[in-house]
Amino acid sequence: MKIDLSSFLDNGNEILYFDEKIDLKDLDLNKKNGITIVSPIEYKGEIFRADGEKLINIRISYKYKEICHRCLQPTTKNVETALSGKLVEGKKVEEEGEEGYDELIYYEDDILDLKEYIINQVILSLPMKTLCKEDCKGLCPKCGADLNRSKCDCIHENIDPRLEKLKEFLPKS
Repeated sequence: MKIDLSSFLDNGNEILYFDEKIDLKDLDLNKKNGITIVSPIEYKGEIFRADGEKLINIRISYKYKEICHRCLQPTTKNVETALSGKLVEGKKVEEEGEEGYDELIYYEDDILDLKEYIINQVILSLPMKTLCKEDCKGLCPKCGADLNRSKCDCIHENIDPRLEKLKEFLPKS
């Protein structure tokens, strides 16, 4: 998780590539509403110079398990996200003149520790609600049947209360 920048900073390399994993036992993410990260978090990217500045691009991928918010079935999802920003030497201090960058990534003594930045990006990329599939039908609000597996015989009269008065115009059956 720590990258030695010395060969990059002394202009030995124009681009510094990295490809690593964060082991799950190093993380404590499994407390957010039953979400479990089920595979190591993989990240790869490059550090490069552009217009005299040091920039970084990171592609992050991981797999998590959670219960579908509509049908309550366990589901596993793959997530791919990205993080990019400007490398800044020193401690995390708000600096003026660093406008135009979404993320400032700090390093000290030619060592870049990405663990905190990657964990933050993983947390930000988790969805608020997970669905087992995009067209999940969920559970019947009356009988609780899983509508993805079977159809229920419940009669649903969901009428907008603002339009309920119009029901009087329909013939009685």
